[in-house]
Amino acid sequence: MSAVFELDWLQRRPYRDLHPRFLQGVQRFTHWPAPENYDELVSQVPSALYEQLPRFVRESRSALTEHGGYEQHVAKLRAVPTRPEHWHDFFNMSVWAHFPKLRWALNSLHVDPDVGPKDPRNGRAPAQNLAATLDEAGMLVLSTDPSILTSLRALHFRNVFWERRAELLATTRFWVVGHGLLEALLTPRPGLSARSLLLHVPSLPPANAQTAIDLLRFETDAAVAARVESWRSRREVLDPVPVLAIPGFSDNDSTEFYDDMRNIRYVPVSRRPRSDEGACG
Repeated sequence: MSAVFELDWLQRRPYRDLHPRFLQGVQRFTHWPAPENYDELVSQVPSALYEQLPRFVRESRSALTEHGGYEQHVAKLRAVPTRPEHWHDFFNMSVWAHFPKLRWALNSLHVDPDVGPKDPRNGRAPAQNLAATLDEAGMLVLSTDPSILTSLRALHFRNVFWERRAELLATTRFWVVGHGLLEALLTPRPGLSARSLLLHVPSLPPANAQTAIDLLRFETDAAVAARVESWRSRREVLDPVPVLAIPGFSDNDSTEFYDDMRNIRYVPVSRRPRSDEGACG
């Protein structure tokens, strides 16, 4: 589905948290960049040493059939089939640019024939269902405060996002890695939810320290990619987080927002089967 290439979203979170050089590259276009331009946009984002990035190529139905499907095309040709004038594929490219190790790990799961028994309803193993969920609706929540993560796991959203708002802003960072979620946030609906990995980190760089933020992104990318690889042998839970409740992600700086049941749910206990914490760095 094509759409007008308007750039008002560049000033909003989570989009303004993309790398400044990437955002500058996007702003150079007055109309939709072609898929052939996506490699140049990706190159604007600093990457870890020796990082392998895919190429972005115009989608060809015959090529998809020849190579056995979308994920197989990516794995075999190291090339991402891309539809022109398509926000879903545009944000897919942006996630590849910022978290390539994670995306390769997800692709590896999708093409692994031995990852586990397939669900006849969709042809995927449980680990592949999890990979698809993170790919489409995923978010990484990094916090130096374990109690913030504990409250998020318990679904105490009003407590975290409103009552402890100052603590949250000082200790926690949100990185959206689901390209479907990035597309949905262009015109968000009430109750929009991310499926999140909650990560405890020892420290977070200030917002103006771009080099340190890049290093954190590299470390997070590698740590989350390793965690995704482990899904072949262990169960994982992606915790739900109401995206529009995050400070700055919507007009939510009043108690009325958190009193509205369309925006936030008051469920006292998570369905999470255990309380382990993921760690990064």
